[in-house]
Amino acid sequence: MKNEFLNTLEAGLRHIPETDREEMLYDFKEHFEVGFAEGRTYKELSEELGSPKEILKDLLTDYTISKAESEKSVKNVSRAMVAVISLSFLNLIFVLGPVLTIVGVYIALCAVAIAFTLSPLAILTSGYFTDEYTVRFFTALTLSSLGVLLGAGAVSLGKFLYNLILKYIKMNSRIIKGEKAV
Repeated sequence: MKNEFLNTLEAGLRHIPETDREEMLYDFKEHFEVGFAEGRTYKELSEELGSPKEILKDLLTDYTISKAESEKSVKNVSRAMVAVISLSFLNLIFVLGPVLTIVGVYIALCAVAIAFTLSPLAILTSGYFTDEYTVRFFTALTLSSLGVLLGAGAVSLGKFLYNLILKYIKMNSRIIKGEKAV
């Protein structure tokens, strides 16, 4: 009977590296061993732990959040966001909406930075030997400089937003689990 509970957890954690999976399952294995040594039944022990599917959701959410913290990438933070959203349908509104808005504005900022940086090519080649060349040159120089500054700002803002989104996801996950948000 103990194996049924642990097998359900292990099957759900099959995509997680073995060392991490064993670390997660250790506490549950120990819980059953100690409980059986005290003469308690499988039913008592499993009811005490709760549903393996709910435990699995919590374990996977915690794992994806910790992975997003340690290995910073868009893929990992996206997985963490999906994991938190899966905990509650209401999260679809409170997590996905604000995050998509922030990401959309950030992508627009990056596009403007790239456009400003590359626009001098169009400005300078459109009328190379005209009377307005000096004006075009300084317009191109200004736009290029703005593009580089916006690009540098976008990189810093991207790092800040990544950490902010990760903190928001962690806070939301704690609220759903009934823990303190801080």
